[in-house]
Amino acid sequence: MSQEPFDDRVMPPPADPWATINRPAPTVYLGDPDTTVSIGPPGRPGAPAPAVRAGEELRFGPGVPPAPTGSPHWPVVPAATRPRPVWRRLVSVLSSLLTLALVVVVGLYLWQRLSPLVVESATVAVPRAAGNRCDVTVDVVATVRTNGRRGVIRYQWLRSGNPPGAVLTEQVGSGQRTAALTLEWTFSGVGATTETATINITEPTPLQAGTPVAYRCRRG
Repeated sequence: MSQEPFDDRVMPPPADPWATINRPAPTVYLGDPDTTVSIGPPGRPGAPAPAVRAGEELRFGPGVPPAPTGSPHWPVVPAATRPRPVWRRLVSVLSSLLTLALVVVVGLYLWQRLSPLVVESATVAVPRAAGNRCDVTVDVVATVRTNGRRGVIRYQWLRSGNPPGAVLTEQVGSGQRTAALTLEWTFSGVGATTETATINITEPTPLQAGTPVAYRCRRG
């Protein structure tokens, strides 16, 4: 019986099927955080591989869960508010009106108390002229108008041909708009003359006003 010739050559090992598959690169942890390494699939030298920073973890391939997605932002619906009762709104309006009226009254009171007296105008007149009477006293009246504040008016009468009169005072009350200042001028003798009476207000507002005063006396 013939025998087959024996081949003593060494057979190469079978090829590794995983060497031809692009397997994902394994997770690599390096100690130095500043080291950058390149990792590629085994069995393919020279193939480009992604750069991996040390200290980072790459996870990909089958079995890796997908990245979590944020929950949707639903619009917030405000809670429904109950309308205020009518009587509550009425009370609120009345309270506001009462507060406003109180503020106005207090402000008016303070304004009247703190605002100073002001003389606005003055007029001088002779209510009853001397006429043809002899040895007569004529009343000369100055009507002074003010702003209605409380205060004191200081004044003096000036008569033509006579020295200035003494300084007099007139007290004015709150709310008083006018003040009457009277000069009694006495004439005597026979003859005729026309003089001038002038009111000179020195305080609180300097002001002057005058009027002519006539006197005629004929005897015999």
